[in-house]
Amino acid sequence: MASLRKRGDIYYIRFSATINGERRRASFSLGTTIKREAQRLQFEYEDKYHRDEIDPFNGWTPQKEAEKKRQRLRGKYIPLHKAADQFIEQRSQANAKTKDNYRRHMNMLMNHLGKTMPVTEITEQDIREFCFRKDIAVATQASYLRHYKVFFRWMHKKGILKENITKDIKPPKIPEKIAQKTLKREELDEVFKAFDKFYKEQKEKGYVTKPHQMRLWFKPMINTMYYCGLRASEAVNLSWNDVDLKGNPKDPKDLGFIRITNSNGNTTKSGKERVIPIREPLKPWLEQWYKDQGEPSDGYVFPSSTGLNRFHGMTPGALSRSFKKFVRLAKKVPNSVTLHGLRHSCATDLLRKGVPIHIVQKIMGHSSVQVTQIYEHLDQKDITNALKGID
Repeated sequence: MASLRKRGDIYYIRFSATINGERRRASFSLGTTIKREAQRLQFEYEDKYHRDEIDPFNGWTPQKEAEKKRQRLRGKYIPLHKAADQFIEQRSQANAKTKDNYRRHMNMLMNHLGKTMPVTEITEQDIREFCFRKDIAVATQASYLRHYKVFFRWMHKKGILKENITKDIKPPKIPEKIAQKTLKREELDEVFKAFDKFYKEQKEKGYVTKPHQMRLWFKPMINTMYYCGLRASEAVNLSWNDVDLKGNPKDPKDLGFIRITNSNGNTTKSGKERVIPIREPLKPWLEQWYKDQGEPSDGYVFPSSTGLNRFHGMTPGALSRSFKKFVRLAKKVPNSVTLHGLRHSCATDLLRKGVPIHIVQKIMGHSSVQVTQIYEHLDQKDITNALKGID
């Protein structure tokens, strides 16, 4: 009989038998840290031992058994369908659904190249032509290539192929669907409702007892990013030195501005400074936040998440995680919305409101109008509203 043991992280198999009245044992490393794989090998070798196909007490080792398998696969003629069967059979870590998915992809390749196609005659060009067809979406092309890369990497690792013919094939770049990452004002309000509900429950349960535990910066900061189109790095590095809340007293429409500079560690992507007018919906949020912070003259506008030190900034990653947390809690907001989507939302909102594209370009800090044009993803409702009353 055979038993499964473990030394450190590696599994090994131990055979025990009484031969000619003598108790004998033989142990072999299985070379795997994965329990499921070790159990599969234990069952396979124990079965072969009972059928007298292997003799662990006279020179047999799992390594020699594996080499026999490789030798069988190295024959002059290995058809694609046999290699595919062997590949799927050996994906011991995969569940049934994953194996079915690989089977489906292998069947498609066999329908294209032929089931009896020798795997040694398949070329890189064959894979490129099949994966990068114009009649399928770019995301589908990437999915095809991902599955076949695993298959050909496996054949190379097993010694069936001398080279992995897919190693130099890069997946196509999937177009960024900006519309899926943006959100409208009413959706942002849903995020804030989820925020309020979360902290109300936390206070009732006694988990939150101090103001700095409530992410008080969240609403004013997210609103600033939404109405000014700030990147995360620009928001976390924004200083009170670069915020003017007074505006021009002689011009009631001048509500002040935010200056994005290359100072204070806040390097703009284009390398140029830009001045963003404070919009009317944002003004009360910033004024109240300014008062809550003690009307500071310097330091970060949105300091660390604790809010205890205005000279200690937070990180873009921490900000992103906080925002995503409440996006997920907001039931009416798609999970595809991202923190950077606030910047996309700003540009989209300005264009929808009729702001000239060259002005939007300046606000966003884009290098050219062509970059800003990616936000002109108008839907049918936008088009209908634009045409109302023109006749």
